[in-house]
Amino acid sequence: MTWQPHHRSEDQSAVLASVLERARATGPGHVAVFDLDGCLFDTRQRQVHILREYGARNDLEPLYWVHIDHFVDWHLPSTLRRAGVPADIIRAHKEPLLAFWWDRFFSSDYQLYDEAMPGAVQLVRHVYEAGLFCVYLTGRHHDLRPGTEQSFRRFGFPYDIERTRLITKPHIDDDDTQYKRDALAEIHLLGDPVLFLDNEPSNVNAFADDCPKALVVHLKTDHSPRPIEPYAHLPRVFGFLS
Repeated sequence: MTWQPHHRSEDQSAVLASVLERARATGPGHVAVFDLDGCLFDTRQRQVHILREYGARNDLEPLYWVHIDHFVDWHLPSTLRRAGVPADIIRAHKEPLLAFWWDRFFSSDYQLYDEAMPGAVQLVRHVYEAGLFCVYLTGRHHDLRPGTEQSFRRFGFPYDIERTRLITKPHIDDDDTQYKRDALAEIHLLGDPVLFLDNEPSNVNAFADDCPKALVVHLKTDHSPRPIEPYAHLPRVFGFLS
């Protein structure tokens, strides 16, 4: 399984401890950068809700069989097959279901079904309390800011206070990695970036290239289907439980 937020890898405690050590050793004048989807937030419950909503509207009981552990990639037919949904239903509803999913997954309202990754709030709070500027650098576009901000407040992430900022994409079609690389210019104005946490291999590689002295941590949850591997020297964790 790709998502294992309750799992602790052999060196996960040491990696998370190094994150906090880096935060305390650097402190004010420095920046920590956190991704959201697949990093601080688990988006799978959002997807479950969308599929069950479609199932209810179209009288498709098998869509209620889907649960979060069936989501290991971004290919909906594969998710449905793992859940045991009959092939004829998958074929008949592939296109309308994808359109239904797209309209809702990229909707501000549906982000309220997301859940904070276990331990994520506590880690960000500790980093913030060490004096760092906490930047949430997400691939979500501007239209998704209202739901994102509500999620921050609902779970208790440091937000809308001094030394916090949410950066979102101008357009949904903007390439995530290039947008995040470009955002570093804005982030450098806030302080020296010393921590990056992201689940997308191309993103963590870009951060490591641009900020070689920073601690860049790869979250092993999900990512795009692009055939890119994170640099071998980058530390990896399954989640935020030590």
